[in-house]
Amino acid sequence: MSATQQYAVLQKDVGHPSAEQMRRAFRSFSTLTDADAVRLAANAQGILLRHLSADEARAFHRALLAEGVPAAMVAESELELLPASKSLHRLSLTDTALEVYDLLGRAKPVPWSEIALVAAGSVRNVEITLTQTERTGVNLHSTFGVWPKKVVESVRKVESDSQLIMEIVLAGGAARYELDAVQFPFRYAVDRPELSMREKFVWLVREISTRATRAILNRGASDVRHGVQLVRGYPSRQAFLEEIIWLLWNATRRSQ
Repeated sequence: MSATQQYAVLQKDVGHPSAEQMRRAFRSFSTLTDADAVRLAANAQGILLRHLSADEARAFHRALLAEGVPAAMVAESELELLPASKSLHRLSLTDTALEVYDLLGRAKPVPWSEIALVAAGSVRNVEITLTQTERTGVNLHSTFGVWPKKVVESVRKVESDSQLIMEIVLAGGAARYELDAVQFPFRYAVDRPELSMREKFVWLVREISTRATRAILNRGASDVRHGVQLVRGYPSRQAFLEEIIWLLWNATRRSQ
């Protein structure tokens, strides 16, 4: 027997719904609290709730529309937009292409016009330890990810240092590259030892986002492209990736 179809509820624009709008919409779910509503309103990345049943998704979707929040209900399968990532070990920039290298040092040119999305962020690593006290409830896509089908009442959260991450997605999902600043040898692209790692990362993000003129930029890359020297923070890797997914989904929706 096939698995039951699951759904997500997404925003249709980049604005943040107010905490009061979310509180009223959350009344559709007895298991979600006002605190959940405030947190989701403050940290909305485009995708609001995920892994819902059809009835749950319809109820939340109707509640958002009643509150004046433009929203869409989509099947989870429509959000499978990211190919598996490949770590960038080395790259160089030319006038016509981004050159990426494999572990054997072989270069592959990626024309700037083929880059569909550039995302950058200071992504916080969050390790969550769950207790065994559980109660049945709806899945909640939160700042820290997606809770399992049983909502855990007691959570111990351990955070490590943030990572500077850049993601590059090619047109049509042909490939996806990930750059982790801590592990990346910047000297091949930015031969300026006087710069800090963050400054090299910002320089590289700005260069790539400027040259890839057809690319969608996430908020972190857009900040850098427009001269901001600090890298926008994201509360979790989940939040960072789901902003990327939402941007790709929204671009597809607008092109139809």
